[in-house]
Amino acid sequence: MTGVLVRYQVTRHPSARPNFSMKKLLRILSIGLLPLVLLSCSSKQNSTPEDRLKWNQKTLAGDYDLYGQKDSRWDDQVKESLADYAKIRSGSDFDQETRLYLIGAAAGNAVGTGCQDPLVQFLYCTFGLTDSGKSLAEKQELYRKMGRAMENSSYSPLRKFYASLGAATTLWEQRDNTNWPDVRQFRANSVSELNAAFQDRTLPVEELYHASHALFQTMLRNQHELTNAYNTIEAPLFQNWPKAGAAWLIKADFYEEYAWMARGHGTASQVSDQQWELFHSRQAVAEQALKQAWALNPQEPLIPTLMLSVVTGQEKKRPEMETWFDRAMNLDTNNYAAARAKLNYLMPEWYGSVKDVLAFGRECVSSTKWGGHVPLILVDVHIDLARSVTDAAEHRAYWRAPGVWTDIQSAYEKFAKLNPNETRFRYPYAAYALKCGQVDDFLQQIQLLKDSGTEFNYRYFGGKETLEQLMQTLKPAAGGK
Repeated sequence: MTGVLVRYQVTRHPSARPNFSMKKLLRILSIGLLPLVLLSCSSKQNSTPEDRLKWNQKTLAGDYDLYGQKDSRWDDQVKESLADYAKIRSGSDFDQETRLYLIGAAAGNAVGTGCQDPLVQFLYCTFGLTDSGKSLAEKQELYRKMGRAMENSSYSPLRKFYASLGAATTLWEQRDNTNWPDVRQFRANSVSELNAAFQDRTLPVEELYHASHALFQTMLRNQHELTNAYNTIEAPLFQNWPKAGAAWLIKADFYEEYAWMARGHGTASQVSDQQWELFHSRQAVAEQALKQAWALNPQEPLIPTLMLSVVTGQEKKRPEMETWFDRAMNLDTNNYAAARAKLNYLMPEWYGSVKDVLAFGRECVSSTKWGGHVPLILVDVHIDLARSVTDAAEHRAYWRAPGVWTDIQSAYEKFAKLNPNETRFRYPYAAYALKCGQVDDFLQQIQLLKDSGTEFNYRYFGGKETLEQLMQTLKPAAGGK
């Protein structure tokens, strides 16, 4: 596929760390919704999915019964939504995309009917605002109101933590300094509430891992806040869960982020000897913590997944990377994060080549073992390769190169086959069809979206009028269809 090789710029060791989490995962992590599949091997600190389901039921629907603003106009919908949310947080295997959309819609209906309950407002802000059509300023005001209401409520500290973190993140979305006082206060609240959650020995430590990770991701640009957050939770973490694999995973997660913070965002030649020393020493702490976590719990896929990032930073040879990748995928065959981490390792600016990433991306599609979002790694391959083509004309040409559309189409079709209930992937599928010059496929995906039974998101394409004008322009190219 020679077209893919057009002017690929190779610079060994890029200026920033590999994009391990990806934006699509960061949003999920920021609200703690990755499947909670951690199982501590300590007999005293074991937590099963059933344990987590019971805890979430108690602190969601149970707390709503105790503290919520109940009303017959919305109670049934709210309780059903809280029950679904508890199942998702405990790792129940069902269509999360659809269920989260319905949770947001039900919460929105309740709010629209007059419900002012803070937990319902949290569900609405988190899951109902994305496709609401509201401006950023309107969303920020709703988050501000919700965060304050949750802070003054009697709901669980962990729920308050996510409310404060969500408010801080949304208010700081465009780095508007007028919002900074509220951002700083909500971040402080989130640390305080997470510390309070760490005092609850009935709380599954797996929940605390996802909360801690979300907090670390939010504070990556502020070393003082990041280190303060970890120092606040470290003592109760190891006091209450010294033999839990998740506790050591939290430590590793912090030190891995702390290491990249020391390295900075310069190219390798711009990193000072002192920065390299800090980077390697902190990564060494992360590596040892992960090995301890793995010794305690060799059934947790998040441990080898995070180790892939450490292996990349430490310039380990490919066989070691493959060992940890195999461990991650054997434990979770739908492990998109592990596949993404391997893709980072194989990129030409790290330790691989264009040939390597294309082969791996196609393997993600052809595999009979891997599922979930893993086939979309092949789409990521082309996004990353195209990003390196800086000339505008050549960048456009990249997407029209022989074989690119074949790869994109094969990835999305495999995803559709593996995830028959999902529909939103057709928005980017349509967009890439257009980018690749495939007008008929673009129009087909638009029609499938309109026929899916869900509300069509015109905003994805710049609004209804913009899309309709585009389709009128494209009709001659599609034979007037």
